[in-house]
Amino acid sequence: MLIKNFKIITLLSLLAVLISACQSLKEEAVQSSPVVIVPNKSNLPPQKANVGIGLNGIADWSTQLPFINHFKTSRAWITQCLNSEPDCQGKWSTEENKLLNLDENGWVKSLPKPEDPQEYTRVSTLLFRDIPNKFRGGKYLVLYDGEGTLEYKFAAKKIPSESKPGRDVIEVDSSSGGGILLTITATDPKNNGNYIRNIKVIEAKNEKLFNQGEIFNPLFLEKIKAFTTLRFMDWMQTNNSEQIEWSDRPTPNISSYALKGASVETMIALGNKLNKDVWFNIPHQATDEYMTKFAQLVKAKLNPKLKIYIEYSNEVWNWQFKQAKYSLAQGKAKWNQEGNAYMQWYGMRTAQMCDIWKKEFGDQKNRVICVISTQTAYKGREKPLLDCPLWVKEGNKPCYQHGIDAYAITGYFSGALGHSDNESKVKSWLNESDGGFNKAIEQLKTGKLLQGKTKDSLPDLFDLFTYHRQVAQERGLQLVAYEGGQHIVAVGKVQENEQLNNFFMELNRRPEMYDLYTEVLNNWEKTGGGLFMHFVDIGQPSKHGSWGSLEYLDQKESPKYNALMDFIRNHHLSKNN
Repeated sequence: MLIKNFKIITLLSLLAVLISACQSLKEEAVQSSPVVIVPNKSNLPPQKANVGIGLNGIADWSTQLPFINHFKTSRAWITQCLNSEPDCQGKWSTEENKLLNLDENGWVKSLPKPEDPQEYTRVSTLLFRDIPNKFRGGKYLVLYDGEGTLEYKFAAKKIPSESKPGRDVIEVDSSSGGGILLTITATDPKNNGNYIRNIKVIEAKNEKLFNQGEIFNPLFLEKIKAFTTLRFMDWMQTNNSEQIEWSDRPTPNISSYALKGASVETMIALGNKLNKDVWFNIPHQATDEYMTKFAQLVKAKLNPKLKIYIEYSNEVWNWQFKQAKYSLAQGKAKWNQEGNAYMQWYGMRTAQMCDIWKKEFGDQKNRVICVISTQTAYKGREKPLLDCPLWVKEGNKPCYQHGIDAYAITGYFSGALGHSDNESKVKSWLNESDGGFNKAIEQLKTGKLLQGKTKDSLPDLFDLFTYHRQVAQERGLQLVAYEGGQHIVAVGKVQENEQLNNFFMELNRRPEMYDLYTEVLNNWEKTGGGLFMHFVDIGQPSKHGSWGSLEYLDQKESPKYNALMDFIRNHHLSKNN
């Protein structure tokens, strides 16, 4: 009996030694080889396909028209003078913007005196530019504080009999591509600091809503209310952002959100108004303090029932944008390496951002969904991003283990129709009896009609969905699409081919687009994808792409928009009020 017990004790001791050795080896492996995958415990519920929307950028030429006060979409001030004035060279702009005397919200405090060296004598801005018949005409109110003189040209005419100081009534012709030219010809005439400011341009019928404190155009709210999540990447002017310190951010009282992007308060207000989850993109140069204060503001003001998707910048691998070059420089400076150091630095900064946000939200941290995004078409590029071995060597956990919840890709398809190596072939289709649409649709569906290296058809996209779903599963992350939809656009020199540009725009309007979108969403669901963000809500097509699900706000439907709405309806996922 003693011998038997001794054997058992000996065996148990040996087993304990082996377990300890294995544990040591495991810990050593984790430190030296960050490719060891430790699944996260995501704070998201079991994955279910749903559709969100990115909001198109704010601009005077945008057909989105999101605000009751349209001045929030006005162009930056244009410095001008009259031909009849001394020293005026008669150009559209004197290009003296750096000489403007502006207050903290961007309002012009004074104009040059005749004896001053500046060439400009007045300042102007534009609204509804180059979008004829894409906005509503009729009576508009121009409300403002202060003293001075406003003039109106192009599509707008002042109605003197209905106007008074601080309240001009103008008639606007929506058929004019010129839009509204609003000019300040005099301000603060008594030199007492009472300059023209807080200009608001409101459709007359919406005055009551505005006085009740409403911010958003009711029709805009109607068009986006079915989507589950709102992504503010373009509203924030994330790409190439110059924001660094929290004091750099746009505030609610800034003259126009076309200048630096929408204020955080405004984006929060939209999420609260529609009861939608929100998706913010933090500027790539943002300090830790910026991230902290952003998180604090969202926690304080956003409906506590809503979730927050938080992403570091946007497409940090995309060399079109300053954030990619910035990340490369930072990675090289930190680790004295190039190669994939920029992806590792991007992963590290995403992890640090997530740590900050989760800490600030404390016992509400499950509301924060930290997103890490990769370049979808390049399999394997996500590894240095997720595992960041250079940072791990400094004693940190792999990037994806810092509270990251969601792994994000795109859901785009184009059939490579706009690539230069396919230009002559696609152009030859235009001579066919149907104008080439049947072959273009077949290429999008199958990818078999063009022989280029990049096909980018629905089967190719399904393959990418499958691959990235596996990556997400291995690390215990939810798979989401930060952008998606069609990507049919001319590339490079093809963009100067007017025939093909028009063909691509018409292709986007084809009824078959409904089926293509539906198939993409069904494939996304089939592979286990969760949130799918269509790139943008409303946008006028051009040679630069047909990105909007709708082309203009008053448009009732389109094949793309209908497909999105029907998918949402069939899945009962809308959070309508």
